Amino acid sequence: MPNPTDEDIQRLEDLAGAIPEDYKAFLKNQNGGIPSATLLKTKSNERVINSLLALNAPSGFGDSIENHTKIYGDRIPSKTIPIASGGGGDLILLNIDARNFGEILCWDHNFESDDDASNYFENTEVVASSFSEFLSKLSPDVG
Repeated sequence: MPNPTDEDIQRLEDLAGAIPEDYKAFLKNQNGGIPSATLLKTKSNERVINSLLALNAPSGFGDSIENHTKIYGDRIPSKTIPIASGGGGDLILLNIDARNFGEILCWDHNFESDDDASNYFENTEVVASSFSEFLSKLSPDVG
């Protein structure tokens, strides 16, 4: 698939809200993919990043923002966008809420809410203050 255009990104923002410039640049240049460095060390754990989700993808493509939003949309906090899939069904989310705009969160599916998840952050961990910082924290998985 071709990389997203400004118009594609604007459609995402029309649906979800404003997204940070560093993430827009990534989408326009990469459109997702499998990172060469896949290990993310957080305060609580080491996590494997399976893929960075694509914006432009055929309908039903598994590693897309659209597909993950359909599957997890009511299970993740509102004002977040799934941007990467992690091992075991976990997600990496981009926080687009004005108070924490641009933060990257690791969402642990093992501890998701049984009720309304729209404002439930108990199963998330802030892993970076920006998308660029998130990418810089990925390291090769030598295990």
